[in-house]
Amino acid sequence: MSSKDKVKKIYRCPVCKKTHEIYFPADFASNRSKYPFSYVFLHKYENSENIEDKDKEILTTIYIDAHLNIRGVEAIINEDDTNILSKDTSKEIIGKLTRFILELQEEHEILIKKYNELEKKYEKSIS
Repeated sequence: MSSKDKVKKIYRCPVCKKTHEIYFPADFASNRSKYPFSYVFLHKYENSENIEDKDKEILTTIYIDAHLNIRGVEAIINEDDTNILSKDTSKEIIGKLTRFILELQEEHEILIKKYNELEKKYEKSIS
């Protein structure tokens, strides 16, 4: 997807008080069941004066209308260990799992070939 196919939007996080840029595909708001619709994601708490908040994740919900305009922003600090993963972490996990699945598929094919060869040898030996 080229930069021409993306729409840049700007929002201000009510928790970290920073202005952020976010990019959407041009057709991101198409065919939604209702408007505004919500888009949820995580971003890091940067530049916090409170050392305990630094690098915590902020769960952010933005509300987007049919024209990709941001109509509202809600954000909370993700205080505890939840099952929410960042996009980068999710991609990393998915990549590892995909590679593992491919390895298992290759091993399965090898085992099937060996099984078929043994089955043929067995059939020859009993005939």
